[in-house]
Amino acid sequence: MSSDPLSDVLELVQARCSLSGRFVAGGPWARRFANLHAIKFCAAMEGSCWCDTDGMGAPARFEAGDVLVTNGTRSLLLASDPKRLADAEPLPLERDAGGAYRLGTGDSFVMLGGMVYVDDKRQSLLLGGLPPMLHVKGTLPEAATIGWLLEQLTREMEHIDRPGRAVVLAELAQLLFVNTLRAYLAHAPSHDAGWLKGLGDRRLASALSCMHAEPQRPWGLGDLAKAAGMSRTSFAVRFRQVMGVPPLAYLTNWRMHLAERRLLAGATVAEVAEATGYTSESAFSHAFKRAMRVAPGRYRKTVGAVDDARSDGHAYAATARSGF
Repeated sequence: MSSDPLSDVLELVQARCSLSGRFVAGGPWARRFANLHAIKFCAAMEGSCWCDTDGMGAPARFEAGDVLVTNGTRSLLLASDPKRLADAEPLPLERDAGGAYRLGTGDSFVMLGGMVYVDDKRQSLLLGGLPPMLHVKGTLPEAATIGWLLEQLTREMEHIDRPGRAVVLAELAQLLFVNTLRAYLAHAPSHDAGWLKGLGDRRLASALSCMHAEPQRPWGLGDLAKAAGMSRTSFAVRFRQVMGVPPLAYLTNWRMHLAERRLLAGATVAEVAEATGYTSESAFSHAFKRAMRVAPGRYRKTVGAVDDARSDGHAYAATARSGF
């Protein structure tokens, strides 16, 4: 029995990545990237600058090969000098003949930016897993694949007439985002917010894999602690510290996310109850209503009707502006 919780979550929220473009800056400069309520990633291609977010505490060097991912709860601040970060504003950017967004004079710093679009009904699941900003250094051993992907992205962007270019860029951006999360999990700081770091905890990951592989199984705290190789008490304390919720609360939340998807796919309430581990339709209905504030049958009718009334393009959380 095995499962991959990160893949499960990304598939559930239907995460899709798209490049916003290339950002070029030089001379003394600073900018606030405000695009809130959306997941954003930035990859430094050439040169370096300083990065910060509101309330982060201390600025950090953002160098070629590094990747930043922000969860949309705070503005990203970039500047040529750390002293300029405090005064950074969302200045308008000009696009050059090659389509790059420019700020200041020269090209001492170059980065690629992108957005992560997710199903807006489940956006909170992924946003809640990420810290306000995660920073993966290109010097990490786990970042070797990231460096290769950045090279491929650079080459692909240079050839605007290549057939299938848009698809290739989108797939490379997707791989860049996922591999950045992988590298982060290998070195996630314990003080970071968000449950994502729990996937990098070897013992917790074992218990999480069990829950994701068999969500219908009547897991008890003792079963999950055994899978993690820990005592019940140590496991419960550790899980809550890292994931932000008790183990069985996480299991219930995950079951509800799966239930939402099955209901909207047309499954009956009885079928969903069985698939998510409830002994009866009424037990599932009570649990679903407690979590979602609406009965499962009504949820399927109301949310399904809204989905049918809008185009696929509006089914994704994309509240941020295009570009930078």
